[in-house]
Amino acid sequence: MNFENHKMVSVIVPCFNSGKTLRKTINSIKNQSWNEKEVILVNDGSNDEKTLEILDSFKNDSLVKIINQNNKGLPAARNEGVKFAKGDYLFFLDSDDWIEENTLEELFVNIQNDKKYSYAFTDCFLEGESKGRRKKIFNLFEQMFINQIPYSIFIPKKTFVENGLYDENMKLGYEDWELNIRLGSRNVFGKRIPKPLFHYNVSNSGMLISKSVQNHINIWKYIKFKNKKFYKFRNIVNVFYKWRLEECNYPLIIVFIWYLMLNFLPEFFILRTFLFFRRIKFLFKKLNFFLKI
Repeated sequence: MNFENHKMVSVIVPCFNSGKTLRKTINSIKNQSWNEKEVILVNDGSNDEKTLEILDSFKNDSLVKIINQNNKGLPAARNEGVKFAKGDYLFFLDSDDWIEENTLEELFVNIQNDKKYSYAFTDCFLEGESKGRRKKIFNLFEQMFINQIPYSIFIPKKTFVENGLYDENMKLGYEDWELNIRLGSRNVFGKRIPKPLFHYNVSNSGMLISKSVQNHINIWKYIKFKNKKFYKFRNIVNVFYKWRLEECNYPLIIVFIWYLMLNFLPEFFILRTFLFFRRIKFLFKKLNFFLKI
């Protein structure tokens, strides 16, 4: 792309004992085609020898700034990184994921060329325990009840800070979901870039996925309570009306049924339903992957 690389992008990478993948993550940022960049690497209390060794190897790297703190959890680590970021734009990347070399450039250009949207995200390649390409579409009504947007967003620092950062109380996960709901309630919307530029490492035994799934219902209720004005029934109807004709990941009637279940059925039944469909979806994707080989 012929676009002037004159805006600084700060890539925030929280790290907790990620020695197996951390170097690949950092190198994928350093190799970006976008010239004006920095890595804010937040060591969230790592005590693993390999991780500490890799962190030490980057301490004299001019592109990498290492922030050390006691273990406070993923949301707090990301927020701490933002405090030290010098960039006009922020990009969030976890220490077991990586990006294609033109990712920052693609995200920046798309945000500049489409003023309807305030932040952007890309499709992703699934790695690790699941394989394939994941396509996620932003539909605010759907997003109110089902988390669809990847955590790895590209957003102006000013927009991020003005809208309150991540909720550091959400140590069980989905802090990115709550942020996206908060942004949407203020008419700050995300744009999907239909290219798989982001590699997302899927691990069902990962640091948050098991806890997040088991606590899915309670986390959604917390999000609803925190943004209770936005979740008033009249506003839900208004959001549905505004977004009913926009592209979505699931038919909105299914989303509405899910909303009714969340509000009126016992938690154990909702959770079992959620886990069942998640398992079916995972097995279907795995079968589809093997059929293509």
